[in-house]
Amino acid sequence: MHDLQEYHRGRDAATSEVDEPSFDVDRAIASFDGDPPDSPFQRGYLRGLLKCGSGTVSSDWDGVLV
Repeated sequence: MHDLQEYHRGRDAATSEVDEPSFDVDRAIASFDGDPPDSPFQRGYLRGLLKCGSGTVSSDWDGVLV
């Protein structure tokens, strides 16, 4: 159950950060291309970024369920 809570905490964190005017969604998503998510929080964070719909960068994670 703890992993699921961490996953959702990661999604919530991504949703909050995306709303910041200076936050670069494209760079945040692309950062996972070289360093894949390795924790429930990071997987949730990446999923939150991908679901926000404002990213325009092509990523290794396009279409991957994280």
